[in-house]
Amino acid sequence: MQNTAMVSATHFSVSQSTDPAVFTNIYDADINLCVWQRELSKEVTQYSDFLLNQHPYATELRLSGNAKELELELGNNLPAHNQQQSFISNVGLLAEMLTCLLGAKAVGLRLCVASKATCPRFHVDKLGCRLITTYRGKATEWLDNANLDRTKLGRGAKGQDDSKTGLYPNSKIIQQLNFGDVALFKGELWPDNEGRGIIHRSPSLNESERRLFITMDAIT
Repeated sequence: MQNTAMVSATHFSVSQSTDPAVFTNIYDADINLCVWQRELSKEVTQYSDFLLNQHPYATELRLSGNAKELELELGNNLPAHNQQQSFISNVGLLAEMLTCLLGAKAVGLRLCVASKATCPRFHVDKLGCRLITTYRGKATEWLDNANLDRTKLGRGAKGQDDSKTGLYPNSKIIQQLNFGDVALFKGELWPDNEGRGIIHRSPSLNESERRLFITMDAIT
């Protein structure tokens, strides 16, 4: 049964809440995006700002393992700071939540500092489920399933800008997460979800903007 505490749904495809239990709604066949609307602690935001300052250009770190293994690897790979452990523990908690939710043995983690959109076109993921959260900067944009022409994705776009393909009726329906939000994006390979994977893209950034985000994929 869908968690109803502080949850809103749009066209029965999105479930959002300030309660992390919202993630259990990913098993609802009508839901293809779950969003935990969380507030980041001062310690985590301080370290996030520190990371952006340490990496003025785009950089990427890829790791895999269970929550404890990831925390150890992050400690070995991230620059020292008074709030480093607060940030690492925050990431480790998400890994633990994802493995428990999906019954996974481990997760594949990607931590990125981006100076431009890493996935600038609207697309769907060819996987079961992906966790995405932005620690600093603009967060991921997404489209609800209603009133979309999925034939305009990928090759169907014919190289045109998203705004000109006819994928969506107008720019007003483009929605965006907030930094700090943790989202579970259901992809095309989730059981019985072919043709319904959540459509999303990275936000565009100007020359002075950067963002810090992570993605996690379950390893079964």
